[in-house]
Amino acid sequence: METFLIVAVITIVLFLFMKGVFSFKNATQLTLRPFNEWMVLAKGTNKKEREVMSHTVLLETGSLLEKTNIMSQREFREIFSGSRIYASDVIILTLITTHIQDHFSESSDFPLDESKQARIYFYNCFCRLYFEGFYSESSIYKGKDALMAMARYATDKEQQPW
Repeated sequence: METFLIVAVITIVLFLFMKGVFSFKNATQLTLRPFNEWMVLAKGTNKKEREVMSHTVLLETGSLLEKTNIMSQREFREIFSGSRIYASDVIILTLITTHIQDHFSESSDFPLDESKQARIYFYNCFCRLYFEGFYSESSIYKGKDALMAMARYATDKEQQPW
């Protein structure tokens, strides 16, 4: 009887672990899709899957920011990690902010082309926020401070629907 319980527990743990690995792998593959397709897929998923997709695109964006020497992936991850911030809310806030900036900015350094890979699109969004700034609490923040202000704004909020 004990052996059966041990085998059952190990099987369940292994199943959950493999499910998590495949979910992350799938979410990583999705960041290679065009942004507009990624958004359609994200809107069609449940909250948990959307959170995995959003978290993965943030990790991929952090990697690109590090490759271009803007900030280390560790710094980027520390800003947006934590149990008090939903990755999907960071994504929504990023999209809204850069959409507003797009109307007032003449910058073409980081074009927002929806046919580009999702990770490239979000890289350009975060570069815009980093270099052009984030407006919050009657102040404009630039650089790492802009991303930190955005994270503060998204902290302790109820997860927003898409």
